[in-house]
Amino acid sequence: MTIKDIARLAGVGVTTVSRALNGHPDISDETREKIQRIIKEYNYTPNQNARTLKQSAGKSILLMVKGIRSMFLSAISEGIQQNADEAGIAVSVHYLDEQADEVSVAIKLCRELKPVGIIFLGGEISNFERSFSQIKIPCVLSTASAKNLPFENLSSVSIDDFASGRKAAELLCDMGHRNVGIIRGSDEISNPSGLRLAGVKEGFRKHGIVISESQVEFSSYAISSAYEATMALCGKFPELTAVFAMADIMAIGVIRALLDMGKRVPTDVSVMGFDGIELADYFSPRITTLLQPTQKIASLSMRLLTGMIHDTIRANHIQLTPTFKPGESAAHLRRNSMAE
Repeated sequence: MTIKDIARLAGVGVTTVSRALNGHPDISDETREKIQRIIKEYNYTPNQNARTLKQSAGKSILLMVKGIRSMFLSAISEGIQQNADEAGIAVSVHYLDEQADEVSVAIKLCRELKPVGIIFLGGEISNFERSFSQIKIPCVLSTASAKNLPFENLSSVSIDDFASGRKAAELLCDMGHRNVGIIRGSDEISNPSGLRLAGVKEGFRKHGIVISESQVEFSSYAISSAYEATMALCGKFPELTAVFAMADIMAIGVIRALLDMGKRVPTDVSVMGFDGIELADYFSPRITTLLQPTQKIASLSMRLLTGMIHDTIRANHIQLTPTFKPGESAAHLRRNSMAE
């Protein structure tokens, strides 16, 4: 039996099982007890290789997840842990707030746990620029590109965020939208959100459209934050006909805010998200989005890290392309006008 089997029997994700086993506080008592019952019933113990790795100093890897409530990162985290479990590799998972300095925390954990490698799931490039040189073991930055960083022990797996932002702009232009609001995360140009924003602006510029500051509003990666950002955006830019949210979880907050303002989605305002989280498929209206290949990101991250640990590959930087996934939250502008 593996962690994956326990997750299936308990009706939860692999990440939830891992959190329960590691004593993470955000697991409900009911879920924790269910998992413990299954472990006892099936006499589960970690596979021998993983147990040996975990008990031996310097034989496990760290997974640093920056975003405690991120559904997108949770899906990748689950995939990484599943890949590691199947390979008999012990993983120590550490969850950090969005504002935490993941590199500083990793430096401390390296001294305490002596891992053989680290996967950073989500990350702030400026933190790597400032202090990553203190980390000497193989590492992978997942969901952000490290190709412009000068570290021979740091690989990365990411989406081409600039091209993705440009693609979002082109899709909205093809639907006839010219007055588009943007809900962004960090605007630091080296981070995913900053790169997407630059790509969006470039995509609209090619159509003769300049995105002004009044069309852009900051949000954290949370529904409530995106809700408030949308209220502020509509106050500054009431003529908008579409909103591009840089994460599906933001798009959910955007749609709720628009509905509360009496606007119809997509009849009055179209909404496009990003990531392709599972919830986007079950939200009403189903969110039109750009889908990131989470399982591929997970498997490539593990493959790069293990290759670097065993000296079979050098640091490498892989960029993937998201896939447009039509939904119900975005429509052609002509259709909006006709509906009125």
